[in-house]
Amino acid sequence: MPRAYLPIRVIATAFVTAALLLATACGRQSANAPTTPAKSRSAASSMPNSSGPPNQQKLDVAADAIERLGASQADSFTGLVIDNPGDRVIVYRKPRFAFDVALARLQTGVRIDKRDAPRSISELATTRNHVTALMGHTTGYTIVSVGDGSVASYTAGVVEVGVTGDLPRAKKELGARFGDEVAVAAGALAVG
Repeated sequence: MPRAYLPIRVIATAFVTAALLLATACGRQSANAPTTPAKSRSAASSMPNSSGPPNQQKLDVAADAIERLGASQADSFTGLVIDNPGDRVIVYRKPRFAFDVALARLQTGVRIDKRDAPRSISELATTRNHVTALMGHTTGYTIVSVGDGSVASYTAGVVEVGVTGDLPRAKKELGARFGDEVAVAAGALAVG
């Protein structure tokens, strides 16, 4: 399920990733370095001397429950954001009475803020799948990324498409094909 985290988690993950890459590049990896990539969830939050947010585990449990509900009502649910500084979960959804009632019944014990979204996760997935099918089949530009799991994607109801090559042509062609369901921007090829 799509889940976005506010910049604090992104920054922390970037620091951990950079440290692991630096340790590997130098040929010296500490005995405490993990052997598998870090998950997006904060494992440190459950440790007693952790510097993570104090309510992280409760927020994660609530987010998991909301994602399960969202999976059962994919025509309403769009995604969620764990807002650590705000000590809440922000739920993006197409307003539907049945989903809102089910969400209220979850009784997660954390603050849940509902935000309207123009498209549901199932609608975004359909568009994402159609755009992904075009990868390697365009002329003048190359689609290098396709995503719909960010706050910008949730609020605008778009699939974010990154391209290299002729950006104006990509915007014109993909815009003609998908309308306001996509946001096309310059992308970068992954290295390595």
